[in-house]
Amino acid sequence: MSENNTQTFTQAQWLRAAAQQPPMPQDLPGWIVDFVKDCREGDIHEYLNDSARIVPKQGPGGQPPRYSAVLILLGDLAEGGADEAGVASHKKASMLLTHRAPTMRKHSGQVAFPGGGREDQDAGPIETALREANEETGLDPASVDVCAVMQPIYIDRSNFAVIPVLAYWREPHPVYCASAENDWVQPYPVAKLVDPARRFRVEYLGWSGPAWMIDDMVLWGFTGGVISAILQRAGWEEPWDDAAAMDLFATLQESSNGEALGEMRQAFTHAGPDGGAP
Repeated sequence: MSENNTQTFTQAQWLRAAAQQPPMPQDLPGWIVDFVKDCREGDIHEYLNDSARIVPKQGPGGQPPRYSAVLILLGDLAEGGADEAGVASHKKASMLLTHRAPTMRKHSGQVAFPGGGREDQDAGPIETALREANEETGLDPASVDVCAVMQPIYIDRSNFAVIPVLAYWREPHPVYCASAENDWVQPYPVAKLVDPARRFRVEYLGWSGPAWMIDDMVLWGFTGGVISAILQRAGWEEPWDDAAAMDLFATLQESSNGEALGEMRQAFTHAGPDGGAP
């Protein structure tokens, strides 16, 4: 924290800020406008459809959840946001993703949104999400238009309540691994997330959830569930085969994620079939 910005905020103040939507940005591209309006007015839990994601008053062991925020940053790809007919399209858009380094203590090896825990200098989830994205990817907060603050989503295995912050990347610029937290950062094409051929389902001990192949990495868990909800909510999802599920650990073992599989097995066993994904 800089010497010129010593103001601190309590979690109660942070949560009050989370209940307020930012001003609606002007001149958003047509492909994102309706989605932004729905995020500002609706509830993402309608699309998550997972009771384990509802934030409890107390987590395992009686401890209150710890709050964090992630940045869901959508932008136009370098070649432009229009389709063959010259119409703006989500299929020419990108979503900023990272891969958490296998050396990290929490959620190591996972493909994730940029984000992290609330700090005292953060007035609200918007400030948390933008600060973390800057620290992790070098993102310039001035280059984005913050569009919506979504409802908190629970991760029972770490007792975190995560608030997604939706933003449009009005002035894209190069991003990079700005800290040791990540070893891969990329504005990933939304068209690849929509592509049914890249989608599948993973399962373990009664839990199952959506997944994607991202090069030789597997996107799944909390991030996978949120992206699946986003695609449904925005009306971008295309029919895909979710009937057959692949074994989670066999799939991760063959990937380059580098996740701590032994610890994860223990967490799944402890949480039971009603637990949510990491």
